[in-house]
Amino acid sequence: MVTFQKTAAALIAVSTLLVGITAASAAGEDDIKYRQTNYKAVGAHLGAMAAILKGEVPHKDQLAGHADALAMIAKNAPSLFPEGSGPDAGDTKAKAEIWSDPEGFKKVLDGFDVAAANVAAAAKTGDMDAVGAAFKQLGASCGACHKVYRAK
Repeated sequence: MVTFQKTAAALIAVSTLLVGITAASAAGEDDIKYRQTNYKAVGAHLGAMAAILKGEVPHKDQLAGHADALAMIAKNAPSLFPEGSGPDAGDTKAKAEIWSDPEGFKKVLDGFDVAAANVAAAAKTGDMDAVGAAFKQLGASCGACHKVYRAK
């Protein structure tokens, strides 16, 4: 009887551990999906702004809204990369360097935040040349991150 109780206790302990590991894995996958949704939104706003800036669509009145949305996502970007949401957690292009080089990654995210805020400020002025210049800087900030911290 003692052996049965020990075996049962061991099975319960292992099951609890496995449930915890599975839940952690699901949380990492959920974080990845959430991050990817945010960056798809970044791409959509960038695409809309580019179409406006190129004169492909007549929606200059919507430029500031897109820029504000980008600025908000950029401000929230650090929270989109929690521990456990790296390449081992699921299907992501986020490289392990994000977590192994937190200072470098923070620097590029800070650059994204500043560049997005600059685009938002320029968009509020209505000066399309200023918006275009700020938009180029925003693109450079995106590239700075992608070169080091995003897999192809």
